[in-house]
Amino acid sequence: KVTLQSQKEYPPDMQSKDKFLIQSTRVAASTDMDEIPPDTFNKEADKVIEEMKLKVVYTLPSGSSDDSGVTSSANRSFKQGGDDLSMLKNASIEEIQTIQRLKDERDNNLQQNQQMQRELDMLRRRRSRKGDAGFSLTFAAFAGIIGLLVGLLMSLIFSSPPATA
Repeated sequence: KVTLQSQKEYPPDMQSKDKFLIQSTRVAASTDMDEIPPDTFNKEADKVIEEMKLKVVYTLPSGSSDDSGVTSSANRSFKQGGDDLSMLKNASIEEIQTIQRLKDERDNNLQQNQQMQRELDMLRRRRSRKGDAGFSLTFAAFAGIIGLLVGLLMSLIFSSPPATA
C-alpha cells in the first residue's frame, strides 16, 4: 500500500493518470535488500524480469466522509517465477476488470454527454441567429395597421367637404 501526500486540488473526476512500474526478478537467497546491485533489472538473455504496471486509484480514508486525504492503493501481488497465479489483496481479477470496464464506460458516457452539450449549444446559437434575421410577422402586422390608419386620416383630411343642397 502506498500513501501519497494529500493534494491541494483533487482531479474533478477523481481519476489519476499516474502509474507505477513494478519489476521483479530472482536473486540469490543470501542477497540483502540493501546490497542489490544496480544492474539487477537490466534485461539480459539469461534473466527473467517480470513487469507489471499499476494505475493510481484515489480512495477516501476508511471511516472518513470528507476529502481530508487521498490514498493510492497498489494492492496487487504479482506472479514471481513459479509462484501461483496473480492475486489481489481484496479483489479478484474479474472484479478489477469489471471496475475498469465500468470506469471506461463512464468516461465514454461523460465524453458523449459533453459532445451532445456542445452540439445543443451550437443548435441554440443557430436558432437564435435565425430568429433575428428579417422582420417578424408581428412587426409587419403592426406596420400595416399604422399604414391603414395614416391612409384613413389622410383621406379624411384631404377629402372634399360634403356638398350641401
